[in-house]
Amino acid sequence: MTEKKVTVRKQKLVRGYTKQKLMVLSVLVLLLLLISAFASYLVPYDPYAQDLNNALQAPNAAHILGTDRYGRDMLSRVIMGSRTTIYSSLLLVVIITVTGTAVGIFCGYHGGKADAFVMRISDIFLAFPGMVFAIAVAGVTGGGIMNAVAALACISWPKFARIARSQVMTIKGAPYIAAAKLSGCGSFQIVVRHILPNIAGPIIVTAVLDIGTMMMEIAGLSFLGLGAKPPIAEWGSMMSNGRSMLQTSPWVILAPGFAIFITVMLFNLLGDTVRDVLDPRQSVR
Repeated sequence: MTEKKVTVRKQKLVRGYTKQKLMVLSVLVLLLLLISAFASYLVPYDPYAQDLNNALQAPNAAHILGTDRYGRDMLSRVIMGSRTTIYSSLLLVVIITVTGTAVGIFCGYHGGKADAFVMRISDIFLAFPGMVFAIAVAGVTGGGIMNAVAALACISWPKFARIARSQVMTIKGAPYIAAAKLSGCGSFQIVVRHILPNIAGPIIVTAVLDIGTMMMEIAGLSFLGLGAKPPIAEWGSMMSNGRSMLQTSPWVILAPGFAIFITVMLFNLLGDTVRDVLDPRQSVR
């Protein structure tokens, strides 16, 4: 009895800590999103104004993160670049989540030849190394941030389709689904009211965890010249432009690199915490 009470107390403490952690991370991520949304009002200098007289200045009182080879303020470009990098990543995650989930629900609920055909297509996409395929698609389409998003969307949706399909196949034979059919509910009503709410947990966790991954991949394409085009401020493109000056002017590449590190870490921690909240058993050790 005593051991049971200790276990219950431990579970309550873990759940309380997890909820507090979720609140703190949510506030930090929301703050980051607000900074990105209002970046044009927060930058101390014009991020695109060139001043060759101030080129490659080390961090100082006037330019906290220094300047790049064209004399542009690095802090302003990092803040402005957050809008491009973060919101393009969020757009990509929304696209692949909605598309993959819709495909997975359709395949899992109806099954049959359509399910087999779509799953074989997803197998083909999964067989390719994701980044290599995205580089090929982005190269063919000519680069640009939207083409990079489209290229990554082409290769990333099967993950969500597989998750949604497996979840639907698990619950579609449940008694409450049969009861809904007997009560006269159509397929659309059953999916929206009964299936989607019960499979949302794993999909939401995967989507939040994928934000950091997609951000890294978009930055990688921009670093290779297949994403955002100069002079657009984007963290991967900024790192690419400054890679030749790593030894002489390291702040040019370290500033956007550190921004990527912090942002990806925040979204990954948020994803882990959301998973613990939606599945408390994983947070108890």
